[in-house]
Amino acid sequence: MKKILNATTLFLVLIASSIVSTSCTNLSPEKTFEIAALNSNLLSRFGSKEINEKLQSEAQVYDENQKKMVPSSYYDAFKYDITNLETRFQTIKDIAEDDDNKELLQASKDLFSYAIAKQKEGYLPIAKLKDEKASPEQIQKAISDFDASTQSEIDAKFAKLMNAAKAYVEKHNINAKIGV
Repeated sequence: MKKILNATTLFLVLIASSIVSTSCTNLSPEKTFEIAALNSNLLSRFGSKEINEKLQSEAQVYDENQKKMVPSSYYDAFKYDITNLETRFQTIKDIAEDDDNKELLQASKDLFSYAIAKQKEGYLPIAKLKDEKASPEQIQKAISDFDASTQSEIDAKFAKLMNAAKAYVEKHNINAKIGV
């Protein structure tokens, strides 16, 4: 009897696991849109606007032990924000790609991978300049150079994602307004 009970329990656990696993990978169109397109709002201030705002505020990171934000270097604060973007990017990469969502997911992945790479290449050195007390002129020049080298590409990637999102929303009758 105990053997049958153990086998039945194992069988039920396997079924429950497969249902949970299947439901996590087969997202509704609304949830797919939310993750792939709405997360791009985190990148809407990309470049000088975001950098200047962050450099004007106190540098902070989340301390897991204290369960609160604590003062840090600007470099660590920017790195913390990039890590959070990477976490969001992973949720996009975790969505199972199919013919229906392929264009949306690829545009989102393209935008996120570009933005994260450029933030590592540009934001972190600018944060280091601030930490090292570089002159405001040096910092502003670095920010201007960053914008000059990235703005047209990031704008094109945003436009591509918004076009894909608009088509996806229309196809699935999702109640959302896309500003293209």
